Order: sequence, then C-alpha cells, then structure tokens
Amino acid sequence: MNIGQENESQEFKESLSQLDKGLKSLTAMLNRHGTGSVYFGVDDNGNVKGLTIGKKTLMDIRSRIRDIIEPQILVNIEELKDEDSHQYIKVSAKGTDTPYSCDGRYYVRNVSADESVTNDMLRKMLAAGDADLIRQIPSDNQELTFAQFFTFLAGRGIHTTNPDTIYKSYSLINNDGYFNLMALLLSDQNCFSIKVVKFSGLDKTAMSERTEYGKKCLLCTVQEVLDYFKGINTTKVDVTGTARREKDLFSYPAFREAWINACLHNAWNDRIPPAVYVYDNRIEIVSYGGLPYGLSEESFYNGTSLPINKSLLTLFILSDYSEQSGHGVPTIVSDYGKDAFSFEDEMLKVSLAFRFVPDNVLIRKRKEASQLELTENQAKVYSYLSNNPAATLQEVSEKFGIGLSGVKKITQKLQKLELLTRTGSKRTGKWEVVDFKGGF
Repeated sequence: MNIGQENESQEFKESLSQLDKGLKSLTAMLNRHGTGSVYFGVDDNGNVKGLTIGKKTLMDIRSRIRDIIEPQILVNIEELKDEDSHQYIKVSAKGTDTPYSCDGRYYVRNVSADESVTNDMLRKMLAAGDADLIRQIPSDNQELTFAQFFTFLAGRGIHTTNPDTIYKSYSLINNDGYFNLMALLLSDQNCFSIKVVKFSGLDKTAMSERTEYGKKCLLCTVQEVLDYFKGINTTKVDVTGTARREKDLFSYPAFREAWINACLHNAWNDRIPPAVYVYDNRIEIVSYGGLPYGLSEESFYNGTSLPINKSLLTLFILSDYSEQSGHGVPTIVSDYGKDAFSFEDEMLKVSLAFRFVPDNVLIRKRKEASQLELTENQAKVYSYLSNNPAATLQEVSEKFGIGLSGVKKITQKLQKLELLTRTGSKRTGKWEVVDFKGGF
C-alpha cells in the first residue's frame, strides 16, 4: 500500500527509532501551516512497511510528545493497518500557538525538509502566533499614567471608575501583573517619537521640515498625523479638457489606510516606530517588521489580514481606525497599484505619488529659477506657464509682446534647464514645472 509523497504537511518514518526526528518534522509542519501528520512504519516513498505495536507504544509516543514539544499540542495518535495487515501509526496535530519547538529547537517545513529557523524568522513567528508580544513584554517604565487614554475611552462612553478593570480589559497587564509594551504605547509617558519629515527633492539629501507627533497616547498620535495630512491635501482644478475636474494632491483614503496599518502592524517590540516621509513628488509611509510570518504577498494584496499586534487591533477597531474586513490594502492597490508597496530590509514601505506639483514645490522652484539669472522675458514666460499650464505659445506671445519664434526659444531654454516640461500633444498638451522623474 502506498499513501503518497512527503510534502509540507506529511512525513514518513520507517520505524519508531526515528520518533524524535518524526516529532521534529511535526513541529516544523505546525510552524509552517498549523497542521501536519507523521506516519511511522512507512518508507520515504510512501510504501507501508509495517512495524510492531505494543500495548504501551501509543502511550509512549504521547509521553515523548509532552516531553520535547513546546508549547503543548493536542495530538491524535492512530493505529492503522493496510490491506496486507501491516501495522503503522499516524501522529497528527493542529495548532496556531506558533512557534513550536522540538527539544528546545525551532524548525520550519520547506517542501519535505525540516530547516532550522533563523532569528529573524523566529521573531516573525512569535509575532504571528498567539503570543502577542506587545502584551507579554513588560514596559521599561512601570510608573505609567493614562489620562489621555481614559479621556479617549470616555469619549466613546467607556468610563474608568475602576482603572484595574480597564487595564485587564484592554490587555495593559502581562501575565506577571506588570504594565506591558501595549500599556506604554497608550500611556501619557509613551517614549516613542513618531516623525513626519519633509525633504526638498526626490531623496533624503535635503531635509526641509521635521515634526514629531509621538510621546503621547498612540491613539492620539494616529489622529494628529491623519489631521496633518488631511490639511495638506490640496485640490487642483483641471480645466484642460471640456469638463471642469477637481483632483486631490493624493488619495486621502489610501493614505489613511496606509498610516493606520503602519501603526497597527508595526513591530513595536523592536522599539522602532513607523514614520512618514514627504518628498517633492510622493509620500512614503514606512513601518517595520515586513510581512507577517506565513502571509504571502499575493494574500497580502488580496486583503488577507494577519494582525501582528492582536490586542492593539481591538482598540483600533473601537476607535474606528480599523476593522477586520481587510479592505485597507485593496483600497491602496485600487488607487496606486501594487507598485505602491515594497518589502525590503524588514520594512514595509507604501509610496503614494502626488497627482500634481504641490504649491510649496512650485514656489521653491520659482525661487531657484530666479537664482539662475533668467532674463526678464524668460522669467515672465516661466511664471506665466507655471500658473497657466494649458496656455499656447501664441497666447504667451500676445501676452508679453514677444515674437512667436522668441517664445519658442525661451521655452526651449527653460526645458533645457529642467524648469519646464511639456506633456501631451502640441494642441491639447500642457506645461508642467520640473521634469519629476519620480512620477508626476
């Protein structure tokens, strides 16, 4: 009798002398997919060879599982026979309390092999399991107060007549009775500094503004950053076509989802907060920890949610920041495509391109243009086309009394200096300030 091939959820061992190796495979499969089965009395090709099963054999297997697998698992041990009466044993288990260890070591199943878990992978497995690290890790500061958090709860009809009840209800105390990392994030003494940094240009060469929004209850910080970006999301009227159209500098719903996800799924146990960077042509929202363990990029894009900080998710749902529908990532993909996301160096970065040149960038570029010692006519043409992108060269010629050939030479000069660029056809195109190769 043949029962198939070894894979990521099935392993074969010919005898019980390989019991420990088989249990190692079982933990590796649990760490990969949360389920697995090991057959004893079956060769590597799936052929049942049989083995001798005594009165205490199954009990001995169960006892050995208790001795070397942590945390404890619910296991099903079956004594089976094939059509030739060959006896064999199936040991199967399911579990979500990852990571599981075998004799103090951690493994993960890769096809049909059991590979040792790296430190980075172990950290992700811990975060993805039921351990909820921010709930278990004690706060460095145990003298915490929660005036801002209690005010937040009161605004939602939840009053704090008994603080101890609130601490327990919202997972601010770990199993040893100490304020945990979750409590620190929500406290008035929150030490994490969340930064919004603006740069002049397309990279981090020149910083123009830096604002800190942290060091207070995280729920307050989340809202302050949302309010800031809602305030800078200017609207531009596009009159180049037949219909008057308005467009925002960026999609605020996409930014909101990206920012809330960054705060909710950040690896706070690494003590590195998320951040937002603003460039001339885009916003970047950066969080740390990368994809949760066991979540593929395809599942991520489809909206599958594996919350890293489960206790924090409860509060984000209460605050209407988040929900469990998993629509956040699809919302961003709908507006900006999958290319908005990048995964590198244990970071998850969301890049939201601007839909037009922000006013502050226009002003700065005009100042830069003035420092290039443009002629009076060049400066006039540059300023006019900056404010009237749909204007024709004939209109410019009539506006300033400059010959059409002279206007053409001026626009060619401005394009050569990378102060202007022309998009679209000669008839229906428009002028744009600066050739931003990052995506205007």
